[in-house]
Amino acid sequence: MQGIIMRLLTTVLLTLTLAAGSVQAKRGPDNKLQAFTTLKAGLKSADFQARSMAYQGIARNKRDKQLKTLLKDGTQDPQWVVRAGVARAYMYLRDNKWKRVIQDGLINRTLDPREVLPALDAQSNGSAVKEIISAIADKEHERQNAIIDGAVARNHSRLGLLVVGALNSKDDLVRSTGMRGLKQLKPVLHSAHLQLVAKKLGRRADVIGTLVDIANKALLTRPWSYLKALKPGKKAPKLQHAVVMARARYGDRSMAKAVLKIASTTQGSEQIKALEAYKKIAGKADGTKLKALLDGEPDKRLIFAVYEILAIIGDRSMSGQAQKLADGTNVDLRPTGVYYLGRIGGGAQIGRMHRYLADGLREVRLAAARVLAWIASPISVRPLRESLDVETDLEIRRELATALAAIKHRSALDALVLVQRDSDAVLRRRVVHALAESGERSVRQGLRIALNDNDKAVRVEAVRGFLMNDKANAVSVWKRSFSWLPRGTMISLTAEFRDSFESFVELALRCKRIRIREEALEALAMLPKKQAPLLRKVLARTNDPDLRIRVLNRLVKLLGKRASTEIKSMALSSGSARVRVAAIRHMGLLRRDKEARKMLTNMLNDTNQSVRIAAALTFVGG
Repeated sequence: MQGIIMRLLTTVLLTLTLAAGSVQAKRGPDNKLQAFTTLKAGLKSADFQARSMAYQGIARNKRDKQLKTLLKDGTQDPQWVVRAGVARAYMYLRDNKWKRVIQDGLINRTLDPREVLPALDAQSNGSAVKEIISAIADKEHERQNAIIDGAVARNHSRLGLLVVGALNSKDDLVRSTGMRGLKQLKPVLHSAHLQLVAKKLGRRADVIGTLVDIANKALLTRPWSYLKALKPGKKAPKLQHAVVMARARYGDRSMAKAVLKIASTTQGSEQIKALEAYKKIAGKADGTKLKALLDGEPDKRLIFAVYEILAIIGDRSMSGQAQKLADGTNVDLRPTGVYYLGRIGGGAQIGRMHRYLADGLREVRLAAARVLAWIASPISVRPLRESLDVETDLEIRRELATALAAIKHRSALDALVLVQRDSDAVLRRRVVHALAESGERSVRQGLRIALNDNDKAVRVEAVRGFLMNDKANAVSVWKRSFSWLPRGTMISLTAEFRDSFESFVELALRCKRIRIREEALEALAMLPKKQAPLLRKVLARTNDPDLRIRVLNRLVKLLGKRASTEIKSMALSSGSARVRVAAIRHMGLLRRDKEARKMLTNMLNDTNQSVRIAAALTFVGG
């Protein structure tokens, strides 16, 4: 009986052994073992990026007894790209040695911080900010300014957190570096970061002052929400006034009462500044409060400011007094009467304003020019043009040009073209802006002249004019502007033209200048419905490896797994090994995709070493 049982057991064991061998034969070699072998061999690759990926990959094999020694050797690699891969390997192993690698990279004089900072993207924002601040706090080097400048230039999503963290530091060096970073932020490019700083530190006096200065220097017309987050204390009236007036300058009508209160409680230049800010948000209901400011012995500046606002809101109650001022002998008050009567009288006063353009008093000529800009009648073209020929005062010349620009008539445009070569850049900019806004075919020659101006702001207005009025030449003008276009211009134009600007953003994406490409990607985010289709369109039409990688990265960030078709296509058939490697690294998103898994397995035997290493790293979960 026992013999029979033994024979049966032997038969079963033999059958199982043969079956196991058959399965092993069908499955082929161990793919994971092959991947780790490929990664280990990649440590000696001549390709820096391949070595970097190899170091990241071997960290997945925690059973390797040589792992610690290999990673330690990697920290001594002369190439930062490789050391960044070692840092990421340490991050995966939760070994704090990655901090030392990053710190050494940030304080290295031969490295641009913008090359080092991407290595921190694998960490949470909080951890990354902590390490950057730690590097800034190290007083054994002088790279603090370079580090914060690099962070601002890179404009990563954690920039706002970095500035807040630095400003909250107890270390004077770190705080001053954080303030340097804050002062470099611009509303067009860094609105989200400014909003975060205002929200977190909106009660600190130094931060409030800096944020108000940023708002005051920005050449924008719409209010910025971060100003609303500023909460100066009651014990800091100057800061309260600064915030209120900054919001008023941007047209925040909820600040009207507060601005009037400031005007009634201050004197001198502060009072005039408050009234200047109030002009944009003035309402008819406040006429009585404004007149109350004239009680006592007001100076000429205050009288003019009050009369100016009364004229703007259409309050005619001061007409009699204004007539006396205009006809009187007090040279300090004549401009007040002239402006008020001209603004209230409108077209009925136009002849009188023309005569005032030749008045002996500078302030009277200035007031008349401003009134004519508001009336904007074609009748004024000739007097304004003649005054421009003889006027020498720069401020008055600017107002005369503004008045001509306000007149929507062919004769005014012809007159503006004649003064387009003026030596004052501000005047030229106003002229070109008016030409751009006109929409007339006749002004295109003036726009072409402006494209060669030595002032960038004038050239930007000329480009804008072609985009608005001359679609036939707009493309060539837009392409030529890439060599000098100021940072933020494309974002502003996208905000203005919206969906109609899509094709021009596409052209910018294809530009070989990295700066223009990066701004085009930022501008593209302002067109959410057009973003994915346009990225796919660019991806299909370009052969530039750098651009394809950048566009694919943005597409994957935007769509995730829905970009699987593009990922697999580029990983399999792209003519550039760099592009294939970038696509393969994204295949980690497609773990449940059987086709993608099979592709990865096949790529472990690819003829290109970088492709094999990228496939191996992705295969083991890197």
